[in-house]
Amino acid sequence: MFSEVLPLRAILFQVLFLLIAIAIEAFVFHRRLNPDYKTSMQYAASINLFSTFVGWLIFFNSQPFLPPEWRIQLISFIFFERFYSDPLFVSVSPVLISFALAMFFGTFLLKLKGLDFLDYLLEKAPPKKEEVVEPRPRYRSRENQLLRFRSNSRVYTVLVANACSFSAILLLLFFRLVEQTYFPK
Repeated sequence: MFSEVLPLRAILFQVLFLLIAIAIEAFVFHRRLNPDYKTSMQYAASINLFSTFVGWLIFFNSQPFLPPEWRIQLISFIFFERFYSDPLFVSVSPVLISFALAMFFGTFLLKLKGLDFLDYLLEKAPPKKEEVVEPRPRYRSRENQLLRFRSNSRVYTVLVANACSFSAILLLLFFRLVEQTYFPK
């Protein structure tokens, strides 16, 4: 009854993907940034819900501007998990890969800014930059590299967490495609 109006399968898969992404990213945050388990889980849940919300807003606001063929393909894939079997899909594949890369980097930037905004809301002080003590000349480059790595540690952590969660979701989508292709109902 409701399955014709409400895309329950798409909603359930979105919830599944969110739970997987939150668990993976919380693990990465806990290991790399060293907060406790609860805090890393709250951070991961907050930034994933934020990026998902913004992603759906972008989807619903941008899809009317797509060409009709692409719009049909996109909506049928997201809500009904199938592409129409026409030659257009072959020509859309590079565009699909470009959209996937744009989604990855867009999500990465949203999560990074969401984490900064979350720290601002929780009134946490930004990480203090360490004072640079003038090192001996022969160790200068190694200490500068270490200082640069420490200052970008948060960016690198969000990038790794996003890459791990995207990889897990991509693997699940691949298994789902194999299951639909080789084991049809």
